[in-house]
Amino acid sequence: MPDITANTTDGWQASGLNSTWNNTHDAVGQNNPDTNDTGTAFGGIRYEYVSGRGGTNYYLTRAFLDFDTSGISAKPSEASFNLKAYYQNSCTPCIVCKSGHDPSTATDDWFSTWITGQSVTLSGWGASDITNYSASTAIGSVGAFTSFELNDDALNDIRDLDTFKICVLHNNDYNDTAPTSGTLRTGVYWADHATGTNRPYLSYTVAPAAVTHNATFFGSNF
Repeated sequence: MPDITANTTDGWQASGLNSTWNNTHDAVGQNNPDTNDTGTAFGGIRYEYVSGRGGTNYYLTRAFLDFDTSGISAKPSEASFNLKAYYQNSCTPCIVCKSGHDPSTATDDWFSTWITGQSVTLSGWGASDITNYSASTAIGSVGAFTSFELNDDALNDIRDLDTFKICVLHNNDYNDTAPTSGTLRTGVYWADHATGTNRPYLSYTVAPAAVTHNATFFGSNF
C-alpha cells in the first residue's frame, strides 16, 4: 500500500472569537493560515464554548492538507488519511471533507474558501451541502495516528485530481451544531516536521488489472 506524505503547504486557520455560533461557523477566517508549524498544540482542529460575565463566545479551528496525486491514474480500491495527534487530542470525533482552498497561497482565507466548488454559500452551510470523504472518526491518543477510511467520492478524486485537498473539522462544525460546553483541542503534526514518521500521509491500494486469457487451442484430441 503506497503512502503519499502531505505537501508542506498544509496548515490551519481559526475563525476568531465570536458571540454567536453562526458568525463563528460562517466566518471568513482570522489572519492568514498558519503553514509553517511542525507540530501545533492549540491549532489544528478545535472548538470552544466560552461562557462568562461577558456572555457566550465560540471559536473554531480547521485543518487543511493537500497531496500530490498526479501520479495516480487508476482508482484505488481503498485509501485512508492518517494524522498523528500532538500534545492534545480532545477535539473528537472529526471528519475529513473535500476542500477547495488554494494551497499555493498562504494569504487566502482558507477557513471560508475551502467550500469553493461545492455549490454552497458561506452563510448557513451544513453537512448536506458538503462532500464528506470519511465518516466521523474518533481521534486516537497523543503520539498515535488516527486513520480516516476514505469513501468512494474520495477514491474517485484521488484518481481524477492532480492535487487532492482536504479539510479536517470537528463533527459539530461539520453538522453546524453549536456546542453547549467545553473546549476541545487536537493539535497535530504537520508535513514540515523533520521526522517522517510524524507527518500526515495518504495511504492507498490500487487493485491489479484483471488478466484476460485468450488462448486458442488447436487439434483438440483429448
